[in-house]
Amino acid sequence: MTRLRTQCWIGGLLSLLAGAAAASVGPQAAAQLAGRLTPLGGERAGNADGSIPAWDGGLTPQRRPPQWQAGGRYIDPYADEKPLFQIGKDNLAAYAAKLSPGQQALFARYPDSYRLPVYPTHRSFAAPDAFYAGTYRNATQAFLDDGGDTAAGTPQHAVAGIPFPLPENGVEALWNQRLRWRGAGRERIYVEISVSPDGAGSPVRLAERARYEAIDAAPRSKKIGQVLAYSANAVFEPAKLAGTLKLVYDTLLPPPRAWQRSPGQEFIGATGEAGGDTPVLGANGLLQEDQLEGYNGSPARYEWKLAGKRELYVPYNSYRLHQADLGYAQLLAAHHLNPDVTRYELHRVWVLQGHCRPAQPCTWPHRTLYLDEDSWQVLLAELYGADDRLEGLQEVHTLMAYDQPLQLPALETVYDLDSGRYLASDMNNQAPEVSFGAAEPDDFDPGDMRRWARHVGAVAPKD
Repeated sequence: MTRLRTQCWIGGLLSLLAGAAAASVGPQAAAQLAGRLTPLGGERAGNADGSIPAWDGGLTPQRRPPQWQAGGRYIDPYADEKPLFQIGKDNLAAYAAKLSPGQQALFARYPDSYRLPVYPTHRSFAAPDAFYAGTYRNATQAFLDDGGDTAAGTPQHAVAGIPFPLPENGVEALWNQRLRWRGAGRERIYVEISVSPDGAGSPVRLAERARYEAIDAAPRSKKIGQVLAYSANAVFEPAKLAGTLKLVYDTLLPPPRAWQRSPGQEFIGATGEAGGDTPVLGANGLLQEDQLEGYNGSPARYEWKLAGKRELYVPYNSYRLHQADLGYAQLLAAHHLNPDVTRYELHRVWVLQGHCRPAQPCTWPHRTLYLDEDSWQVLLAELYGADDRLEGLQEVHTLMAYDQPLQLPALETVYDLDSGRYLASDMNNQAPEVSFGAAEPDDFDPGDMRRWARHVGAVAPKD
């Protein structure tokens, strides 16, 4: 029996080492992260005609605008720039090759009002040196333990960093998105508004507290598992939703754990309604929890195919959408965001296609995600129905919080191409600037959520 156990142990070890050897790329290939590639796996060089520049390190704390004051609203370092050109119905054909199917669908639906102002491209993304070092280490040692299921699996031997900066398949690319650099955590007051086809808006005001964990440091427990992110949300307005609380533990392995309190209830209680197709609080049915920031959740729901890279006009460096001098009425038009305040740039993006796995219920049987090559953030996402018909488009408008440094969602949109409704979320123009830093895991205890909600509700300004 002892001999058999020893043989099994050796066999398991050899299998583990074989998997690691097959997936890690070795020092020579990893050296590209300090040469041909950026530290997180993007192409360091620009494109052939210079419309995409080389990456030069991004907006680091040393490169922040000198007039910016700590704690103040982020100043647009590119505020003096004018659009190079605008894409509209009259010149759409000339630029269609660098627009996604979802963007072209918006032009088709709103030809007289939808425009894309295109600005000079700035590859502004930056992350801390420690995250770059962890990414290099992952390139030489991390591998995907798929348990015999090539469409799923979790990273093994990964540390804080992009786990697979030289991805070989779609699952590895999605893990890069899930474990991208977001800082240690954040707190904010924000507004989401669902806009009907006639332009009427339904605003909801919320607070968020979040903590993000590196995969090698995420707390583990027998009951919950390994927690990658904690997120607490509280609704203050409108009155019919006031008092709603939602606490979610995003775990390494599905399903996530969650607790919720509805208006009129005294206590917050455990709920199975979390992740996947669960509606987001106050989003009027336009956003599900696995759509947050483009995609949010386990890779296991979909079979993912990495379909290479494209150059696309995508939302980027969207400081204007985040400025305090703009009211929400100035950001939102009847059918889409006000084109006068949006900014699009030409960037290279990974194209990641997801098809719902047979055992999984999915509102969207097919999705296409477009991931920024520099940050691994989803910038565009397309949503397809059961007949593979395009039904929705998501955009994630970001900016660099250059003192951290990290990429911050300034405004997210979800366009329902059938109904003509859309959702604009993450807006905090009339609230204090987002604050960063990690609340402790104990601060996400379900029993403390009411106290936190009362505190932020007392100090949150009304828009």
